[in-house]
Amino acid sequence: MSIFYAASNKESTADLYAKRIFYHTVLGSTALKYTNLVDFNFAEKYLYGRVNRMFVPIVLNQTILPLKVFNKSIAPQQTLSAVNFVVDAFNGLSLEFKRRVSTQQIASDDPFLSDLIVYKAFEDPERLYNQYLTNYYNTILTEFRRRNVQVKNFDEFVDEFEVLMEASAPLFPFTKPAYIKNRLCPLNCSGLVVEIANLNYANDEEKINQFVTSQNWEFYVNACQSYGFMVDRRVPWRLVADIGSAAMVKYASAYGLTSTTEILTTGYSLAHYSFALELRARLLNLYNKVKLTNFVEVTDCNGSPRRTTVVPRNYTNEELSTIYSPAYFLELYFKIRFLEEESVFKDFEKEMIIDDSIELYNFKGAAKCLEVFERILNKTFDYRGSLSYIRDQMEAIRNAETT
Repeated sequence: MSIFYAASNKESTADLYAKRIFYHTVLGSTALKYTNLVDFNFAEKYLYGRVNRMFVPIVLNQTILPLKVFNKSIAPQQTLSAVNFVVDAFNGLSLEFKRRVSTQQIASDDPFLSDLIVYKAFEDPERLYNQYLTNYYNTILTEFRRRNVQVKNFDEFVDEFEVLMEASAPLFPFTKPAYIKNRLCPLNCSGLVVEIANLNYANDEEKINQFVTSQNWEFYVNACQSYGFMVDRRVPWRLVADIGSAAMVKYASAYGLTSTTEILTTGYSLAHYSFALELRARLLNLYNKVKLTNFVEVTDCNGSPRRTTVVPRNYTNEELSTIYSPAYFLELYFKIRFLEEESVFKDFEKEMIIDDSIELYNFKGAAKCLEVFERILNKTFDYRGSLSYIRDQMEAIRNAETT
């Protein structure tokens, strides 16, 4: 066991705290020399590549920014990939290492920093989210059974689901945009990440020994900056494409994306829109999981118990669409999103924002309504609580985008 650095998360709380602090102090002082050595676990940095400049969650649009397979990875059968221009930049970086090794300018025997090999890259957020939802649905089902919740219809189900959401939503989100922002979703889902080792994320001692004290460390960090990569301070084998750097934008321009703004607005899609359209079907799926085939309800009948067998109502997706309007599901979406986000809004302010958003939906449709709501929710404005205020914010958004 190292005196200074944590080797795992199994050490005592006091030792872990002291050792983690020491590691971050060492890497923090190193970061003063290397500006591209970034702590992606700090503040908004952990949202990098997963939100746009208005902090609205986004997902990679593979139609505009297709994935490209790396030339050399530890498991070629897995076809490890990333965004096309990121792979191009990494290939250039890898060739630079080979040139320096061949001219003996850097050590040739470093296990990770002589010949760059990809161990991990893009992880599909849609696949990850669907896997997460499977576990989420099972957890909700378990909770319904534990609390002996019996629902007769969709209205009763929604009421009970909201009760559960109030307690769990900040840590265990339901909606796709909230999942994309949550720490449950890895940074790799952006398509901007490349990992060149398979070491233990919790082992700070290995990070120091294998990377920070490597003979090739200084060249590694400087070369990454030259090719438009940031290095994760907490995971030094993780490279993150800096789409704000001239070097990375130059690689992106080969695919028609000539600025950071263009990469974010064209290469990525808003995560909320598809989910909001799917909300009815997803809730129906969950309703069908938690409702019982039948149950016995006991009521009082003139002082005597009366037992009635209740068969919960069945619905098709089409039937739900005729019973509940699109505005109903939009309002439900807004309520859920407020539960999922750390919000500074008071209850009456939330109600006013929801009311105004529904009114905006009636004027402008679902896409604009959802866009404005998510912008207000994710990057809080100085709320005034009126539809005219929302219109003012829309105008401010347009002005910001054109400057």
